[in-house]
Amino acid sequence: MKFQKEKKLFLKFIILFLLFSVYVQAFDSKEIDRLLNKTSHLDRNNKLYEYSKFFLNVPYVPNVLIGSENTEEKFIIDLKSLDCFTYIEYVMALEKSSNYLAFKNNVKNLRYENGEVSFKTRNHFFTEWIANNNYIPKKKYDTKKSKILNRKNKDEKYLNGIPFKKIDIQYASIPYVNKFINSLNKNNFYIVGIISNDIGLDVSHVGFLFWNELGKATFRHASNKKKYMKVVDEDFIEYIQNKPGIIFFE
Repeated sequence: MKFQKEKKLFLKFIILFLLFSVYVQAFDSKEIDRLLNKTSHLDRNNKLYEYSKFFLNVPYVPNVLIGSENTEEKFIIDLKSLDCFTYIEYVMALEKSSNYLAFKNNVKNLRYENGEVSFKTRNHFFTEWIANNNYIPKKKYDTKKSKILNRKNKDEKYLNGIPFKKIDIQYASIPYVNKFINSLNKNNFYIVGIISNDIGLDVSHVGFLFWNELGKATFRHASNKKKYMKVVDEDFIEYIQNKPGIIFFE
């Protein structure tokens, strides 16, 4: 009898969870459709500004995607919990979309090579994500570094099931950024990757660069700093000063 009661309670929990999931997705779809309708008349840069602003204060949650060498990949859209990567994916997917169904499809195509949902075809690294989605570097860079993507140490990987990949990454050093930043078009919206010091990672963080209404270079990103842990705006120049460098794209 006790087992049957526990089983019934478990089944009720599963049903409630599924109903809640359906409700959340329906709410998200209506919210996204309203946002897309409201911004349909805007140009690309103003759309990116509005879509990135839409997520301000949404909590930062690490490792929001599900999938590994031994766990089946699940295609997830969660607009209430973001890491820095899913944040830029959602914003860029919105810019390409006219409704929620198109948005879902665009997220899939951005996140996975050829839109094929699997752990192996996911664009795990920023340079892969950029290359597979045909984003073009905004400026010639002054620095180059060789890396072995996914290499944690000599024999260990960050992601089991994903091979090592040797790359030469070109980027702008911070002194170089300080020189050219004022020459950039301040009406544009840029995708920015912060270069990692780790040999096995191309970037340590990603976000957006734009100029606010006061003409200040601003970094909008899903921050993992303890004092934030959400999508915030920070002074871009201050943010990058202790970093190795950046890569950025329109």
